[in-house]
Amino acid sequence: MDEIINAEKEKPEPAREEALEEEKPKIELKSSRPLLKWEALEYEDIPKSNNWFWSVGIIAASATLASILLGNILFAILVMISSLTIILYGVKRPKKVIFSFTGRGLQIDSRLFPYENLRSFWIHYDPPAKKNITIEPKKLFMPTMLIPLEDTDPNIIREHLLKFLKEERHEESITQTISRLLGF
Repeated sequence: MDEIINAEKEKPEPAREEALEEEKPKIELKSSRPLLKWEALEYEDIPKSNNWFWSVGIIAASATLASILLGNILFAILVMISSLTIILYGVKRPKKVIFSFTGRGLQIDSRLFPYENLRSFWIHYDPPAKKNITIEPKKLFMPTMLIPLEDTDPNIIREHLLKFLKEERHEESITQTISRLLGF
C-alpha cells in the first residue's frame, strides 16, 4: 500500500518520529498515485499599482503613435494587441494548483509530465524571496517549469527527485528575468 506524503513542513514528536522510522512503507516507483503532494498558487501574485497600468498604456500609446507616423500600421496594430494582452495578464489572479510527484512523473493538477521527458531539476531555496523548483524538460520547445514550493519541505522533494532526475544548477532565463522586471 502506497502512502501519500504531505510535503508541507511538520515537526513530529520524538516518540512518533522513531515509530515512523520503523514502519516506512515500501513505495512502488512506477505507481501513478501521488507520493508527494502540495497545493500552491500557479505563479507568484505581484500586485500591480495604477502607475503600472498607466506606464503600460503610455508606452503602448507612444509606440503606436510612432509606428503610425512612420507608416507602419501593421506594427501599430501589433503593439496595441500586445499591450492589451499585457494589461489583461496583469489583471489576472493566479489559481490554486495541486502539485504532486508520483512514481511516474510530475503531476500538475491532472496533467502528468513523465520523468522520461524531464532532464534535470534544481531547488532555489532562499526564504522568503525564493522558494521554488525549476525542472528542465528534454523536449526542445517545452519551457522550463517553475514550481512554487510555498511551505513545502525542499529536502523531502530533493530526496524523491534524485531517484529519477539529475540535480543540475539552473540559472534564471532571460524570459524569467524580463517577467520579473515587468512585475509578473
